[in-house]
Amino acid sequence: MIKTNMHIHSKYSWDSDMELQTIAEILMENKVEYAAITDHVEFDREDLNYVLSKFLIRNLEIDRINEKYQGKLRLLKAVEISEPHWYKEQVQWLTDKREFDFVMGSIHCYPKIVQEESEKYGTYLYYREILKMIEHNQIDVIGHLDYINRHYKKDYTDPSQLDEVILAIKEHDQIIEINTSAKRRAQLGLFPSDDKIKRYKLLGGNYITIGTDAHRQNELVDNLEQAEDISRKIDLKPVIFEKRKRKVL
Repeated sequence: MIKTNMHIHSKYSWDSDMELQTIAEILMENKVEYAAITDHVEFDREDLNYVLSKFLIRNLEIDRINEKYQGKLRLLKAVEISEPHWYKEQVQWLTDKREFDFVMGSIHCYPKIVQEESEKYGTYLYYREILKMIEHNQIDVIGHLDYINRHYKKDYTDPSQLDEVILAIKEHDQIIEINTSAKRRAQLGLFPSDDKIKRYKLLGGNYITIGTDAHRQNELVDNLEQAEDISRKIDLKPVIFEKRKRKVL
């Protein structure tokens, strides 16, 4: 299996300070051949003009690195947009004006409630928001499905609601990622859990991306083997993207 990491944050994300050159060097040391720089866009904290400017600069830097390491490593130009369905016009402008290999959509804002009954309702609201994001249909990859469990002590996911989300992903020709950050952030296995990854396959999902959601150097290859192993066992095909088109390696 060709080694990939399709979820990395650089200094162009508000919560990371990693230089692209450093990222490239560490990935090559670990024999990663394809990696996506998926810097955050959060329109509640970033103006559209600033976002357009930062990706212009970043993408030029990615071009220089790809030219330098041609045949050894390819960095993809990607983006992780928080709640993209809340900012339809801005997302359209961004994707029209800047070239991306793929767009990841993620839900980061949701009720952080502590009582047991409220946690059930919070989980319900989270998956409803995921469904709205999917139906918005300006994204290619659903970021860290199951992320709600980072904050709750128990998984309150309703199986029928999960099925509704997975079928919508398939209907809109999107895919999920296997995100390895759950272990280091919440003492969990993966986002989504093994059972949910199996359900995704059972309901017709065939493709995934694999990513560590790295914000720091020591996270760049964190638990990639675990994600690769489950994708092999369940017979899911890891993919990369080129100009919004999936490519099976």
